[in-house]
Amino acid sequence: MLLALLQSIQNLGFFVYLRSSGYLYPVILALHLSTISLFGGMIVLSDLCLLGWIPRQMSGAAVVEGLRMPKRIGFVVAATFGLLLFCCKAEQYYYNVYFRTKLLLLALVAVHALLFRSRVYNSGNEMAAPGPPQVQARLAALLSLVLWAGILTAGRAIGYVPAPRGLHFL
Repeated sequence: MLLALLQSIQNLGFFVYLRSSGYLYPVILALHLSTISLFGGMIVLSDLCLLGWIPRQMSGAAVVEGLRMPKRIGFVVAATFGLLLFCCKAEQYYYNVYFRTKLLLLALVAVHALLFRSRVYNSGNEMAAPGPPQVQARLAALLSLVLWAGILTAGRAIGYVPAPRGLHFL
């Protein structure tokens, strides 16, 4: 059922056109990767600040608050380009273990956000306390770094898994 749905999505005219385009598909891929790089840099900066591993000219709360909207925009843009790429080769991604791993890790990032949003990310007291960062802030930052590194690694590995036999694209 799911495979049939994915096949019908990737065979829509728009996605066939994107997949077969010698220019548009690579541009979308480059934009996806570029946006991930910018978004990832903001995640790393926030997490390193929360870990206390970079000098704190600004409080952790100021860094997290200042990057909140750019990170949200970056995530939406990266996810949009990623969705376009997925729809172009949905059947191939269906079989790809690294793609599935990436989706699982993205789900864990959502759980992470729900667990730590009120306790750390929206708690100025937790991040602005003098001295070393609080344990919960450090734990949230460390888990964030591990999850996002896993997502980047799995995403990079997606391209190295060959399509199953008999599965051909333009």
